[in-house]
Amino acid sequence: MRIAILSRPGDCFPNIISQGLNHMLEQLGVDSKIFYDAIPLLMRLLPLNKKPAHWESSYHYRLRNKLMHRSPDRELLTELKSYDLFVLSECVPNAFWRNYLDIETFRHHVGNKPILSYLDAYLENAPLHKKMWLKADDYNATRFDYNFCPSSVTEIRNEPNSNWSAIGINLAVSGLQPAVKSGFTAVLDFSQEGYESYREQQTRVLKKLGVRTIALEGRYTIQDIRKIYGEAAVFFMSFPETFGIPIAECFSCGTFVFTPETSWPMSWRLNKEPLPWGHGELPDCFAVYQSEEDLIRQLKHIMDTYDPAKTPHAVFNTFTDYYDRFYHGDLDALRVALNRFGKI
Repeated sequence: MRIAILSRPGDCFPNIISQGLNHMLEQLGVDSKIFYDAIPLLMRLLPLNKKPAHWESSYHYRLRNKLMHRSPDRELLTELKSYDLFVLSECVPNAFWRNYLDIETFRHHVGNKPILSYLDAYLENAPLHKKMWLKADDYNATRFDYNFCPSSVTEIRNEPNSNWSAIGINLAVSGLQPAVKSGFTAVLDFSQEGYESYREQQTRVLKKLGVRTIALEGRYTIQDIRKIYGEAAVFFMSFPETFGIPIAECFSCGTFVFTPETSWPMSWRLNKEPLPWGHGELPDCFAVYQSEEDLIRQLKHIMDTYDPAKTPHAVFNTFTDYYDRFYHGDLDALRVALNRFGKI
């Protein structure tokens, strides 16, 4: 079985999970390749008589774009036809918007072979997000022949079935691992509209305690932001995450993650039946605070007991004890799922 991973260029979630998936497939002895131009191709395949959803471009721009890429797109489709199965690495809701990625035309071009998704969440495990993100005429999870995601819980938890599997993510291939910290540094996640007060509170506390702080702003290369995570002793969530690659990358570096709500790291909740935006059980690599005073108390405790050499390894070990599938991936789940489409 030869598998083509359909991804996009740049420092983005699809790129990160594509690299991890490719490594997992190599571990299973499967011939696979990442196609970083595939998602732009899927956008260009949309017929000119259909109005694009969620991206603005004129008819004439799209026409010029199609003509400019006509030859390389034809070559790419010819190469892709030689593969037996395709995995789209993307985010919800992009994979389900009508007139965004033309999966259906692509399916016709490659001979109606299986097309799977690998997304940040299984759509049916995020009912409130699904209602918020998608319209009635958008696609649902049945658009794909099978669905992969990192975790069996997002807003709610369901057991994998004939339509999807939780295969984790592989970050080990990135080389991220705990190292001795040069000092006690805090990192504030990017600000998000509607959640500014949380970041302001975190900033006040860090300033009051005199903690060296890096507040993420603008854009970073993946190398630069991972270097920042590697330097940090603590990372502060500034808004809820359906999955949260920064959480996994910080833990991989041995960095504590602070959150004001146990519901914010949705896919990381350990309770058997979590509710949408409901309480979550989290291990102690997370620090959950209830108020500004509680944040000061907990941060002081970590600072007072912090060992720059030992603590990062302790955080990493807790991370892999509870979430090894978010560092190495779940090879068994991936193997079982792929065997539905042919013996690997």
